Amino acid sequence: MNQKLRSSKGGFTLVEIMIVVAIIGLLAAIAVPSFLRARMRAQASTILNECRQMDAAKDQYALETNKSGSNAPAFADLTPWLKAGSKLATNSGNDTLGNAFTLGSISARLTVSTATKATLSDATGGDTFWGPYS
Repeated sequence: MNQKLRSSKGGFTLVEIMIVVAIIGLLAAIAVPSFLRARMRAQASTILNECRQMDAAKDQYALETNKSGSNAPAFADLTPWLKAGSKLATNSGNDTLGNAFTLGSISARLTVSTATKATLSDATGGDTFWGPYS
């Protein structure tokens, strides 16, 4: 009963597995910051859109209530011109990150808070992104 033992076994060596893990780690290290930056950019775009909606609501408020350019509406004054139940209408005048917009007077554009700008500065590239709302 002399049986020959198999000397070759199937499978991967430790070095091959380590190389694959290193490549996956390298790809993750490249991809994760891009995903984070894209998420921040999406938040900044959402806040910019909220600014446009609030500005339009402020204009509509001024037209329908015959207010002049020096009047400064409160957020509660603008809620009838925001979509009922929307995130912007139920957020008490705060942006997506929870920081308050500065409404100002009818003739002035509202501004984004400095805390929001600082939080999203890596993705927005500064005040040029915010345009008239900076």
